[in-house]
Amino acid sequence: MLVDLRIILKFLSYIYGFFAVLRRLIYEKGLIKKKKLPVYTISVGNLSVGGTGKTPFTIYLSKLLKNKNKKVVVLSRGYKRKSKEKIIICDNDKTFSDCGDEPYLIFKNGINVVVSSDRYKAGLKAKNIFNPDIFILDDGFQHFQLHRDLNILMVDATKPFWKDNLLPYGRLREPASFYKYADIIIITKTQALQEKKLKDLEGYLKSLNKPYFFAKERFSHIVDKDGNIYDFSFFKDKKVIAFAGLGNNKQFFDIVKRYFNVEKFIEFPDHFDYKDYKFEKDKIYITTEKDLIKINQENIFAIKYEIFCDKEFEELINGIIN
Repeated sequence: MLVDLRIILKFLSYIYGFFAVLRRLIYEKGLIKKKKLPVYTISVGNLSVGGTGKTPFTIYLSKLLKNKNKKVVVLSRGYKRKSKEKIIICDNDKTFSDCGDEPYLIFKNGINVVVSSDRYKAGLKAKNIFNPDIFILDDGFQHFQLHRDLNILMVDATKPFWKDNLLPYGRLREPASFYKYADIIIITKTQALQEKKLKDLEGYLKSLNKPYFFAKERFSHIVDKDGNIYDFSFFKDKKVIAFAGLGNNKQFFDIVKRYFNVEKFIEFPDHFDYKDYKFEKDKIYITTEKDLIKINQENIFAIKYEIFCDKEFEELINGIIN
């Protein structure tokens, strides 16, 4: 008789959870000392795998701080990058293959980015080159090796961590109770919720006794590979093919349906590099900026997607950094 796969996954999640808790506590209890960078350090991360909007939020937060006359450097591990260099300074001579697609997209938005699996050494090098006022750790909630002065936890409103399970049974990297290590909680993708679910969500958030803010989404325009801007009306009478390689492609496809006449959806794995994929030249394609930076073809466009928060969040950050 075959054992139910869910029972196996549930059992494995207990083992995974034991080691996740152990690893966290080793650093939190000081059994292994955290390294501290000589600059104020903010972590942006989450408890779950998959897309919660960390990259667009990191871009927003970096620009917010820059507008406050703060010099910002983002430190990223460069997930799935192809380069073997230990520390990479993202610049115009690099590509997404060198830096990783998300760090490269952050750099393309005018933000200094340094990539390394050792973010302490990357930070020291960045300090010498850029002399920043603030470091932002991209996807840093589980990067215990490095001290952070402010922990920002991102939560997908459609898949909140308190309704999820540990890997591999669910999507959680750490137990849901570890939200307690966050200083601020940012909720994304609330636009997809009905009013009752939004009220239930807010009720639960209040019980966590943490400052929380609902992020807002903005789809302002369309861009091509050269950064040229197009209004949505430019595509009004055109059929398009939508594709993406994200942690949650469905959410992107739901957005595309609002604005375009879509003849087909093509789904790729997260961080897909499109190296050997052939796009038809007589078709119009719509994708994300994260995907567009990997493709050099005239008939492919991306929706400019931005996350931002209200003035209360900006005032809180301003009070913290000054």
